Amino acid sequence: MKKHGRVCGSRCLGPMTFLQEVKGQRVTICQGGHLASRDASYNMHGLVFISRPVKVKEKISVYIEGASSDGALHVGFTNHRPNANLIPPTALPHLIETPGYCVVPIPAELCQPGAYITFWLNHAKYALIQGTGGKTYYMNAKRLVKLNEPLYVFLDLFGSTSAVRLLGSRKGDRTSCPDPGKSSSGETKVEDQGLNKNFLSFRNNVQSDTRRLSREEPPSQTSVAPSCFSQQVSTQEPDQTKHMQTTTKEDLKKIPRSSMEEMDVTSLLREFQRNLSPSEFHVVVCWKRLLKSAIDALSNSNFSWTKTPHIEFVDEVAFDCGGPRREFFRLLMMEVQGSLGIFEGNPGHLFFTYDQSALQQCKYEQAGKLVAWSIIHGGPGLKALDPCLYQLMCGQEVQLMEFDWHLIPDTDVQGKVQKILSCRTSAHLHTIQKELGDWICECGFPGIYGPKISIQDIPVVYSYIVRHYIYLRVSNMISQFTAGLNAYGRLWDMVKANWIDFLPIFINMNEPISRASFRALFQINWNTEGTKKRQEEEETIYYWELVLKMIEEKKTELRFEELLTFITATDEIPALGFPQKPSINFYKPEGRGCRLPYASTCMMGLFLPRGVKSQAELNTMLLRAVRDSVGFGKA
Repeated sequence: MKKHGRVCGSRCLGPMTFLQEVKGQRVTICQGGHLASRDASYNMHGLVFISRPVKVKEKISVYIEGASSDGALHVGFTNHRPNANLIPPTALPHLIETPGYCVVPIPAELCQPGAYITFWLNHAKYALIQGTGGKTYYMNAKRLVKLNEPLYVFLDLFGSTSAVRLLGSRKGDRTSCPDPGKSSSGETKVEDQGLNKNFLSFRNNVQSDTRRLSREEPPSQTSVAPSCFSQQVSTQEPDQTKHMQTTTKEDLKKIPRSSMEEMDVTSLLREFQRNLSPSEFHVVVCWKRLLKSAIDALSNSNFSWTKTPHIEFVDEVAFDCGGPRREFFRLLMMEVQGSLGIFEGNPGHLFFTYDQSALQQCKYEQAGKLVAWSIIHGGPGLKALDPCLYQLMCGQEVQLMEFDWHLIPDTDVQGKVQKILSCRTSAHLHTIQKELGDWICECGFPGIYGPKISIQDIPVVYSYIVRHYIYLRVSNMISQFTAGLNAYGRLWDMVKANWIDFLPIFINMNEPISRASFRALFQINWNTEGTKKRQEEEETIYYWELVLKMIEEKKTELRFEELLTFITATDEIPALGFPQKPSINFYKPEGRGCRLPYASTCMMGLFLPRGVKSQAELNTMLLRAVRDSVGFGKA
């Protein structure tokens, strides 16, 4: 394939080079934009940007070409388009707390001369960094970037790191364009003469893999957890006494390029769908008793996890081609959170109730099964657990000393922990021991009466109380809930093994839909170019774009989430994506009256009138259409 100079096939992610126009003052970019060098006599002004936005989970590989044994490198992600007039001297501290920027350090042991480093950002907003040996480090992106907006990448060369070569990127079976140092005929350019043999061998292997991937189907995946999740989650730099050996040709063969490392939450869930049956299981749903309808379906003798739920809403004539199912699971997850009686707390910070009656009735298990049912069949997850609780459930160590006590649902417990946290003197501590000592012991900290207890131990006491209240106290409830999740395919075991990637499924990541990501969802079904209908459609789309801008700027009551629900019956883009691309279609406005825009949630199509005269008119029509529709099939 020679279009645009690409030789890697139709699955190409696009060219990838360093940006010549936007770089630090001491940086030189050469060799076709693939080598960035910093004047080693200066310790700053080493920022370089990659030429195009990258995708989430797009894995970028670089080669440390110039560094001493104490090399240093920062990588960053940002939603801001690179600007030559806004290049700070260093990424740290100038960008670390700037909204829209995420800066993470490459662990020192990876920044050795001749080292190959791969890094990427996943859907849970963790930056993952992988060295030649395959060891992976996780760095929390601190939610400074938005995944639904264009994502740019930059590197900061500082310390003794003076030269970095950009090797390209991969995402699943797709790759960026190979190094243009190779012509389409396979001849090596003169620039290759200055490169070491190991690098040339590596580059040739990458190009060979790229050409192979363009001809082959995506490699098959297994249900085994990816190797990157077997590494300990770490935000600390490793022991700096360890050094990586110079890479050899044999070492390069060990750089992981298998499909297993690509298995994020989407590909893991697709493993479950491989076992789904084409046959259907009919579910009759009453709007007013939606939760009971779902529970009755689970207890039906004909229920099967592998059968596709065919949803029939009472008094609805719509045939389930996907829309009713999406609507059903969206509403069901809301019912599980609010109506089953097993959760308490604020939205996005739900905890399990301590209800022995509900435990005896297996309500926690029911909830787990309902959540699993939704996830397996392409519906939303719970998206409501408190992040600290979720990590504890996954067996992770969590620092609870700074846990916000306002999130604790019990006002009595709030008052007690507030009193403990206000303890400042020995006299205060004595009062705490006298008034709350027995209660603190019941929470798992008998040391409150110990002779060595001091004011400095108060944060530790607080963390024990929080752990007891949100996790240990309700451990039986949690066990029953996770047993429900494990009812099919050991789903919870997979979640626990890959807990970072499943964060967006179980907690609220507070990631609103952006205008850019909303626009990218749709394809427009135009009439023939040059016709009157096409002119009227273009006029409508112009005002449609202006309405989307109004939503982005919060100048209308409309929100992207409710507009998406109106069109697709779900308020978020599913983890497995939509079965087909949502569309925008057109209709002829009536001569009299006003026919509002309408939607088909099964075909996921929005129908707009041709020849709209203003954005105010279209905004009013859409607002009425969305707000006046009640339930599925009422658009």
